[in-house]
Amino acid sequence: MSQIKVDVLVSGAGPVGLFFAYQMAKRGHSVFCVDPKLGPTDQSRALLISARTLEILEARGLVAEILSEAYVTSGMRMYRNGVYKAQIEADADTPFSHLTVLMQGITERIFGDRLNEDTDCRVNWNTELVSYTQNKDSVTSIVRNVQTKEEQQIESTYIIGADGSHSRVRKSNPDWTYEGVSVQTKCFVADLTLKGDNIKNMTDKSSVFMKGSHALGVIRLLPLKETDDDSHHFRIFGNLEAYQCSEQNQNDPTHGLINKNQEEPPTLEFLQSWIDEITCPLRLEASDIVWSSYFKINERIANGFRKNRAFLIGDAAHCHSPVGGQGMNLGLQDADNLAWKMSDVLRNYASDPEKLLDSYSNERELQAKKTIETTSNTTKTGFSSSALVGSVRSLFLTAALILPQLRHFAFNNMMQMYVTVNPNSDILGTSDKGLIEVGHFLPDTGTLRKSILPKAKRPHNAIQRNSLRELLFHNESYTAILVATCFQRQLPNSDLIEKFWTRTRAYPIKRLVIQSAWHCHIMGKYPKYVSKDEEDTAEESFYSEERMDPSFSVTSRVGLYPFLNAYFASENPPSVLLIIRPDLYVAHSKFINNETELSGALEFLGSAFA
Repeated sequence: MSQIKVDVLVSGAGPVGLFFAYQMAKRGHSVFCVDPKLGPTDQSRALLISARTLEILEARGLVAEILSEAYVTSGMRMYRNGVYKAQIEADADTPFSHLTVLMQGITERIFGDRLNEDTDCRVNWNTELVSYTQNKDSVTSIVRNVQTKEEQQIESTYIIGADGSHSRVRKSNPDWTYEGVSVQTKCFVADLTLKGDNIKNMTDKSSVFMKGSHALGVIRLLPLKETDDDSHHFRIFGNLEAYQCSEQNQNDPTHGLINKNQEEPPTLEFLQSWIDEITCPLRLEASDIVWSSYFKINERIANGFRKNRAFLIGDAAHCHSPVGGQGMNLGLQDADNLAWKMSDVLRNYASDPEKLLDSYSNERELQAKKTIETTSNTTKTGFSSSALVGSVRSLFLTAALILPQLRHFAFNNMMQMYVTVNPNSDILGTSDKGLIEVGHFLPDTGTLRKSILPKAKRPHNAIQRNSLRELLFHNESYTAILVATCFQRQLPNSDLIEKFWTRTRAYPIKRLVIQSAWHCHIMGKYPKYVSKDEEDTAEESFYSEERMDPSFSVTSRVGLYPFLNAYFASENPPSVLLIIRPDLYVAHSKFINNETELSGALEFLGSAFA
């Protein structure tokens, strides 16, 4: 039996496993990834990519390829008994304020291509995890080629279960449970072609048709082939029965698509009859079915996402109703959360490796529970045959027509714009009142321009301008940011800026200093406290803000502007120190008025790094 030694073994090469493997390999770690499938799925499966996930993918350099093959719509329309009732507009504080639809097979192909092109890691298809054992220092796993039956022994520092709701990683450890409920309601999904009444209205927004306790979702997909008529390619899905739930077999999930060997998938004739019933009096004609299946919904969560050197991400850790398209997004965000933490531990950066790794489960378990609760309540309300619940459905539609705040909340929730890090996380610092709160995702901002432009290197094209978030793209470390902007009548604390620069030299982090443009007096020279070997770093570290007053300026976004503009503001205003995590969530936000406060704020970095 051949033996291989790596940093990480990843079981499962769906979108979540591929994204995790890509990030670890990009950070220079050795990764062995296995999946019993022949290759990426050829089915559409998970479709919706939320705005928060797109923001994360942009930071990892993957969003352009995703958007180039996706279909984008501007919200959702709701119908009851075939009659239009309300619509939810795409309205969120994000560059990706739209519904982004992409077949899962294409998402997997994009991630897989980048894994092959950008790293040395390759997926071992046709290979399954057989078993694994842990000791104090490593994990020993047996993997097997499903065709040749040849086995290999893999020794890894950690093992990752990205292998779905029937996870071999989870099931191989008796300490793990997967408790929850099985929704007995029979549901269906299909990709096919539609044409007919109002079909063009269904291409700019997704649609939800409701009739009694039944719902039919209709989502536009990019066509598999161009057509000359008015037909379009769609995903349709819905429930065939009213809501029913069972708490039996708590650790034996039935979540997901029903294999056609167990039950023949719905036929085109059946789907057409169902469409006719739910959308009447509209007339929609279905044809050219690509694939279809029945599926079951479970609402389950593992009792912790870490057991020593084994970790669960995605459906292996949690599963829930597909309402709102949260599942794949939740898993991708699991992967993003765990990757930088595990990388810091493997690179010996972490002062307390166990605390950092434990924070993965602590932070993501809370978010998974919130998602399960939300999708469960939505599913119960949408599928229930109860007259009382039916009244609630009607009330919601009426409110959606009247209250733009409700429509705004619904879209932002679906786009995961309210996702934050568990405020009780052991690896978060604190935030001063009025500043951006710890655990919140770094918002998009207006642009900043470089403050250091040495003549010998000055480009002949336009001055480079970037948003604050863009300056952190591809960053694999914490970032310490000193926002020292102020009005023309005020004086920046230059001495504090120097002390910030010199006192953060020892940490393996990215550093940014942001001042108001009118206080960057000489842009052709380096500050005197920048050493010779720091000059290249300094060019990418000092930036100027040209306007502070817009609501999207950095000064406004971090919460500093109201304090600068207050009636009682002094000539020597405060600065703000921000510590941003590698996943772009705020870890620490403090006002800085003097050297003592700077030293106190920087203690956070001292506690994070070995």
